[in-house]
Amino acid sequence: MSGFLRYFVFFLVIGYLSQDALGQNNRRELQAVRTDNPPVIDGKLNEPEWEKAPVATGFHQYEPHNDRPASFETFVRILYDDDALYIGARMMDPEPEKILTELGLRDSGNNLNADLFWLDINPFDDGINGFRFQVSASGVQTDINLSGAGSSRGDVNWDAVWLSEVSMDEHGWVVEMKIPYSALRFPRNDIQKWGINFWREIRRTREQSSWNFVNRRIGDPLAFLGLLNGIEGITPPLRLSLFPYLSSYLEKNGGGDQWGSSFIGGMDLKYGISNSFTMDMTLIPDFGQVQSDARVLNLSPYEVKYDENRQFFTEGTELFGKADIFYSRRIGNLPRGFANAYKELNEHEIVAENPLETRLINATKISGRTSAGLGLGFFNSMTAPSRANIRDTLTGMERSITTQPFTNYNVFVADQSLQNNSFISFINTNVTGSQPGYVANVSATEFRLMDASNMFRVSGNAALSQQYHSGEENTFGYKYDITAGKVGGKWQYTYNRLVLSYTYDPNDLGFLSFNNLVMDKVSFSYNIFDPFWRLWNLRNEISVNYNRLHTPDTFTGFNIQYSMRALFDTRFFLIFRTDYRPLGNRDYFEPRVAGRYYETDAAYDLFALYSTDYRKRVYLDGDVSYSRKKSEEIRQKYGFEVRPTFRASDRLNMTYGFRYQGINNDIGFVGFADADKIHFGLRNTDTFTNRIRASYIFTNHLSLSFNLRHYWSLVEYSGVYYSLREDGRLDSLDEDLDVRNINYNAFTIDMLLTWHFAPGSQLTFAWKNNIDSNIANITRSYTDNLRNTLEQPQINSFSIRLLYYLDYQKIRKALS
Repeated sequence: MSGFLRYFVFFLVIGYLSQDALGQNNRRELQAVRTDNPPVIDGKLNEPEWEKAPVATGFHQYEPHNDRPASFETFVRILYDDDALYIGARMMDPEPEKILTELGLRDSGNNLNADLFWLDINPFDDGINGFRFQVSASGVQTDINLSGAGSSRGDVNWDAVWLSEVSMDEHGWVVEMKIPYSALRFPRNDIQKWGINFWREIRRTREQSSWNFVNRRIGDPLAFLGLLNGIEGITPPLRLSLFPYLSSYLEKNGGGDQWGSSFIGGMDLKYGISNSFTMDMTLIPDFGQVQSDARVLNLSPYEVKYDENRQFFTEGTELFGKADIFYSRRIGNLPRGFANAYKELNEHEIVAENPLETRLINATKISGRTSAGLGLGFFNSMTAPSRANIRDTLTGMERSITTQPFTNYNVFVADQSLQNNSFISFINTNVTGSQPGYVANVSATEFRLMDASNMFRVSGNAALSQQYHSGEENTFGYKYDITAGKVGGKWQYTYNRLVLSYTYDPNDLGFLSFNNLVMDKVSFSYNIFDPFWRLWNLRNEISVNYNRLHTPDTFTGFNIQYSMRALFDTRFFLIFRTDYRPLGNRDYFEPRVAGRYYETDAAYDLFALYSTDYRKRVYLDGDVSYSRKKSEEIRQKYGFEVRPTFRASDRLNMTYGFRYQGINNDIGFVGFADADKIHFGLRNTDTFTNRIRASYIFTNHLSLSFNLRHYWSLVEYSGVYYSLREDGRLDSLDEDLDVRNINYNAFTIDMLLTWHFAPGSQLTFAWKNNIDSNIANITRSYTDNLRNTLEQPQINSFSIRLLYYLDYQKIRKALS
């Protein structure tokens, strides 16, 4: 690959020298005006102070036509005082009766069938970090922390406390916003210069437009902010907020008939250590109302990665995502020595109690960014010792063993913003005490270097994992992942090299499915950004991957991929992908024994995803897939999903999703007598997932959500078994291994009634139901299986949680 790499770098340089002279975008500027009479936030814009502020207008389309003026005029003004920023925007519309106004949950703006207005603001004006405040024409608030790697999607879990109101009239609609300085982080300068841009979406035509022009051919909108001037003499306020909570639970666990009750109280705290740094702390945390995991049956040698749904670990954590070595689900997870309780049983002993999670004592994170563009983050969390109780069935005596001692989790990150929307970061994770005498440490860096046009980029990350064992040999491993290429314009191309050493292991506080990999990948894509024929935009990409083991250096796979992404003028969205592996594959992980591999012949995959027009009352999402692989048998995998959504009204929204996946003639690991006798089995699997989601929005502050999921997976062994040879092929076994069939069901219900009775404060009623069963009896009747599942032991939980927002500045003013 080295010769090819030289030619690719030469091609990259030639492309750079011959690029069109785009130059830096011309930044528009807006003057904010100080006011001594702050406007009332009522969505009216009838105060005379608004007339004193200059107007931001002349919006440009972002899509569908990136080179045209916006269809309708928009006017935006900004006022400020010592406490907050005030934004007033009027969105003109010649047909106001056609403005879409669907209601939704907080932070659901991008999924609503409603017109939108939002602003992106970056007080440090570095082209990478920022905050988004969005309001729909129906008054639904969405706020997003865009800080980190400059992603336009950002962290939607970040929640600030701010005010907004909307109104509609014969000219269109109006929004007024008040963003307290306590919701922002900004440098302590006498004269502030902030990056800012205003956006509008006309939902019925799906037109998006911005005040400062954003070149869609290059990408990141944060690189195209305008400039907000005129803010002087403001001081970052003392940012101190308390979020005390009280929770009460009524629960029935397992197959018992007794209901138990519990009561818990705690507090979250936010404290502005300085003008730019904030400390978040949770004391005696309660995560009893978080969304249930979407559990699946896992027959692979790889761990399943589940989403993090605990708010403290999802909000304001963008800095800690650098280099992809932090996975917060490790904290409060299954005790490291959970299985030891079953290994250390004596005769006549049983495990009476063995907690599935370690108990979180507290967690603290500190993050912020200096005026020089240096972002710093510190995270620390502690879990209490976890113990299993073992009972002697003859004497009734009990003893306990520690399945995980007191454990400390720590993360530190430094991220320096550079010119041209570039950055370089360092991050370190450390876990101490998860087992006696053991310390795990991972140090990593991530960087992105862009040229002045934002057309060319070199980016990557690298990490070193260190595991220290008391009295044993220590383990070290490394990885690096480097990508270089042209990432803007019609023609784009990149080269990527990923290396994971066979000893690299970040999984004490990170997530990695497998290591021991060397991958070289070359990608070429052609993009059409301007509408033509019936298409709004089109992307075609082809890539070639060549994979080897890191140790020993041996071939594992070669594949060619093609993908196409198209958006039609009817808002029909289509993605198509195909993957062809002409030389087959050597799988060094399925045998579960180091050095052994399972070899298969040529294979291909086909996948298509579709989405219809979300403006319709009924719209459809879904996908279809098919794959074929040859080994001792022809393995065929096929599946599809249909997910219709019915928007009954602007308040009621219902979605039903059905997914099916079947695998015929699947050959997989079933066990081994020893390392030299590895057994595989022939099986068929069928997996069905039914999901119902519904939400009813009473008002912008009161909502009801319902989420039901039933996952059913059947695995039926044919009675044909194989022995794995040294050359990776299989020999038939004459013996019947009598491997048990699997009938796995995961059934969950999450229903929440949420009332935001004051800014930052809420009252939540929740019902959670959870069934997790795995039996050997196979039934093909869905109704019979569902009936049997509902008769299994289950967890039922009813809870109420009161969270109240206390702000120091408001309390101080009230008492003065």
